[in-house]
Amino acid sequence: MLVSTTNIDRCYQLLGICRGATLDELKAAYRSLARKWHPDLNPGDLEAHQRFITLNQAYQLLLVGIANPTENQPNSTGSTQTNSQQPTTPNPNVRVTTPQSQQRSATNDRSGKNESELKWQLYYELQSLLKQQQFLKAIVLIEGLAHHEPHDRQVCQWQGIIYSQYGHQLIQRREFDKARIYLKKALKVDPHNRQLWQEVDRAFNRITQLS
Repeated sequence: MLVSTTNIDRCYQLLGICRGATLDELKAAYRSLARKWHPDLNPGDLEAHQRFITLNQAYQLLLVGIANPTENQPNSTGSTQTNSQQPTTPNPNVRVTTPQSQQRSATNDRSGKNESELKWQLYYELQSLLKQQQFLKAIVLIEGLAHHEPHDRQVCQWQGIIYSQYGHQLIQRREFDKARIYLKKALKVDPHNRQLWQEVDRAFNRITQLS
């Protein structure tokens, strides 16, 4: 696995620490930022959710580098190689054949990468729709994504957030019956999110007060 030194520097910036930081300093910085951006502490904030994911990725990368410094030494191309073995020079007289299993694996890797890119492209589109309060369009988009990725935890969280926010908008419009439907749907798709439960509970109390 090759990791560019630019990405490594970016990881240090995200964690707010300098190169040469100790493992304890890395963990302390991560815990502090994780508390700040954790989705449970920022309900309905997809930007905070994305920051938390990026933070985790940076932490995992630096964790390997600090705990095992020999695995992330820069090479002459400005990249780091996580495998300590040096690449061998291929023999030009030998024809390399790829087994079918390796071909399938390569195809699956490309497919997985494309799906991940599509997922995050849709995420940014969802974020834009929510800022514009175009909840119905956001719902159509997230339900399509959830149909394609029914077991994806992040997609379930996004879906719950969108349903909940739309429910709050419906309360402001005094469309209480419809609001109840979407608030219940939020809990159904993301039943283990304690912060979401608290938010929905407050919304139901608000409906009781207004109706």
